[in-house]
Amino acid sequence: QYDSAIYYCNVSNSLINNLSFTGGILHSSELLSKIYEDLNIKDSAYKYLKISSGIKDVLSDKSKVNEIDNIILNEELREKQKEEDAARRKKLIIGFSLFFIIGFTSLIIYNRVKQKEKLRKVEEERKNNELRAARDLQLSLLPKSAPSRNDLDIATFIRSSTEVGGDYFDFLPQENGSFYSICGDATGHGVTSGMMVSITKAGLNGIDALAPNVILQKLNKVVKKVDLGTLRMSLNIAEISNNEIKVSSAAMPPIYLFKAKSNSVEEIMNSGLPLGGLKNEDFELITRTFETGDVLIQLSDGLPEAPNATGIMYDYDRLKALIQTSCHLSATDIINVLIQSVDQWMEGKHNPD
Repeated sequence: QYDSAIYYCNVSNSLINNLSFTGGILHSSELLSKIYEDLNIKDSAYKYLKISSGIKDVLSDKSKVNEIDNIILNEELREKQKEEDAARRKKLIIGFSLFFIIGFTSLIIYNRVKQKEKLRKVEEERKNNELRAARDLQLSLLPKSAPSRNDLDIATFIRSSTEVGGDYFDFLPQENGSFYSICGDATGHGVTSGMMVSITKAGLNGIDALAPNVILQKLNKVVKKVDLGTLRMSLNIAEISNNEIKVSSAAMPPIYLFKAKSNSVEEIMNSGLPLGGLKNEDFELITRTFETGDVLIQLSDGLPEAPNATGIMYDYDRLKALIQTSCHLSATDIINVLIQSVDQWMEGKHNPD
């Protein structure tokens, strides 16, 4: 039905033109060209053939343009993909490099820390060995036992706040039956104070039996000559003979003398600088009777100056009062009373001296 086909092709063309559907115009023009060719209407057939050919050329050009655009777009996408891949590889390389650097650095730091820790432990062990050796040396300088006498009850006590302390006591018996009771305290703590104790011990053994104040004068010159800087040695000496004591002190706490007859305690205070201070320092000599029931107490400042939890020291007056009430006991029991009282005062706190 050619007439109907022509009619509907024209209707289709008019709709297609409004929609700008090039493909639809091509199909309609090809159909009309074929119809007019079949009807042998050459002009119309040529007309629509020309239209369809023109459209094919346009579509061909557009296809080529699209193809070129697609090629360009694909090339751009490939380049972009290459760039992204290169950036990803670069990030991966950088990340791996950073990881390697961080890991290698961490390993170096770890090894150094381990090495330092190992060296620290070796050094700490070396210092501990030195401290143990110094403590053993210090303890070897102290008398192994107190003098055994029928007429005297003698007891001693020492407790260091550190591995090596500066406190020192000794007994030097003499051929005439008397003996020197010595109590000392080097300034500070540790190995240097232990050295001062050693020097003091050696100096005492090299000095003849003289009055306590003369011994301190000679010992002072020995310590001064060694010259340990600011290190000093406080020391008191009590020469104990039949019914008499002679005492002299170089900057030590008071010596306490309890007299049984009067039931009283005397604080024997001596003037004088510690050993190692002034080269020609003079020391005072004090003489007292020493009779049955009397008690002599020599001590360092670690006991009367022990602090409690609030920092208040035990105090010399409290110590004197306690001595007053405990001198009817044995020498060992007197020491136990004093130490127990001070420990209760400190309430478990470490004594710094």
